[in-house]
Amino acid sequence: MELTVEQYAKHFDMALHLQSSTEADIRAHAQRAREAGVAACYTNSMWTPIVAEELAGSDIRVGTAISFPYGCTSTALKFAEIEEGLSLGATAVDMVINIGRLREGDDAYVRREIEGLVERTQGRAISKVIFEVCFLTDNEIARLTRICCDADVDYVKTATGSEGFPTEAQVKIMRDNITNDHTLLKVSGVPRTFTMPATLWMIEKLGVSLIGTRSAAKLIAQYADLLAGK
Repeated sequence: MELTVEQYAKHFDMALHLQSSTEADIRAHAQRAREAGVAACYTNSMWTPIVAEELAGSDIRVGTAISFPYGCTSTALKFAEIEEGLSLGATAVDMVINIGRLREGDDAYVRREIEGLVERTQGRAISKVIFEVCFLTDNEIARLTRICCDADVDYVKTATGSEGFPTEAQVKIMRDNITNDHTLLKVSGVPRTFTMPATLWMIEKLGVSLIGTRSAAKLIAQYADLLAGK
């Protein structure tokens, strides 16, 4: 079934995580996200109230990234950052796992952080767990996906967009290890730009529900032109 422009747009999260961003940059980014009608607009946590202000009255989620991009702040700091983000208006929260702990086989540590994310966001925001698959083996990707599903995370996400791009095989491993009817799949990574045909292929053939990219507004405009026969 062909997606409408509005349906296509809701398959995108639009993020801006540049260290050099000014408030004016963030406001412009949020305004572009609003005009494009994406699913969520993400920034680093200090900009959350600015994004919430710009998106007020819309159905676009206010996204904040936790322990981004490395995932190796302490559990206590991650939980504090989640709570602060929620208090500032975040309605979508993406947390990077502690990659080293997962690679060591300390699943209990990783599970505790993921369960803490779900506990704090439940009923207040959607939860997403960021893997950074370029550092992980196939077994680690599968194991982490199942841990996330056990915790009832809303989305499992391939990468931060700062390190590497997931392969088709890695995306399929995540998809094939989703063990519940609730958890969905988000793809993000380097390069930060996607072609429109590639996004449609991911949505239709790989079961990807969300794509994270700064190029979302451009892709949505291209799709609108496609449907209009331009």
